[in-house]
Order: sequence, then structure tokens, then C-alpha cells
Amino acid sequence: MTASTGQPAFTLDPADDVQARALARLQSEQIAWFTSIRRSGFPHAVPVWFLWWEGELLVLSEPQAVKVRNVRGNEKVLVHLEAGRGGEHLTVLRGTAAVSPEPTSGWIDRIGAEYAAKYGRGLAGLSLDMAGMAAQYSAVIRMTPTKLTAW
Repeated sequence: MTASTGQPAFTLDPADDVQARALARLQSEQIAWFTSIRRSGFPHAVPVWFLWWEGELLVLSEPQAVKVRNVRGNEKVLVHLEAGRGGEHLTVLRGTAAVSPEPTSGWIDRIGAEYAAKYGRGLAGLSLDMAGMAAQYSAVIRMTPTKLTAW
């Protein structure tokens, strides 16, 4: 069970070609589209940096961001990666999300090195190190997938 949603942990089977490709993309892609539901019922989709970590997708966010407010009001979310030039690499995750009660600064020991390795150039371009990132993007959204659509 996951701490954030109480649902069974989501796993991708590296022996399955489609799931292995989805896993590789979740570990390497820089941008995902995170879709949450507004109070009005309309979807809100934004590009995000993310980290695939222990079967969850983690998004560091400014605490006042619309996506944080939306997740607090409705746990249903969708995350998808770009499909590639010919649409040949579809990866869509459906699931639930929760805002961690622990701020980003509490996650740094667990995810900081991996996050910095993935986004080091982007962080440098923003003149941020991991401590600065944790201070500005202090909310951690934990997305627990329940369904993968991929090919």
C-alpha cells in the first residue's frame, strides 16, 4: 500500500516490451503533462518536471499553484508524456494524487541526488540548487498510477 492514497503500489514489468519502454521514458523524459481537475469540473493541464520514484510520479510545485489546489480538491489526475514525432510512443498514466504533508526539504535526502542529476542543467538555468528548489517549490505532489496506456 502507498502512504499517499492507500491503493496498491503500481509496478511496471520490465520484461514486457511496452511497459519497459514506458518505464524508460518515465525515468528519462524531462517534461510530462500533469492534468488535474478544477473545482468547475474542467481539466487543467500543465507541463511539469517530474521524478519517477518507487512506483510514484513526484512533482515539486510552488504551494500556491493551481495544480496543488486542484489535487487537494480532487485526487483524480492524468499524466502523459509527449508521443514522439509520429505519435509512436504513447505513455499515459491515470491515477490519484495527494500533496505530501512533508515539504520538499524533507524529501531532499531521498530524491535530491536523482532530481539534480535529471534536472541539473535546468536548475542551473534558473540559478537554483536543490536547496533553492526545495524552498521555492516546497509542495510535493505524489501521483499514484492505477492505469497505464502505452504503445
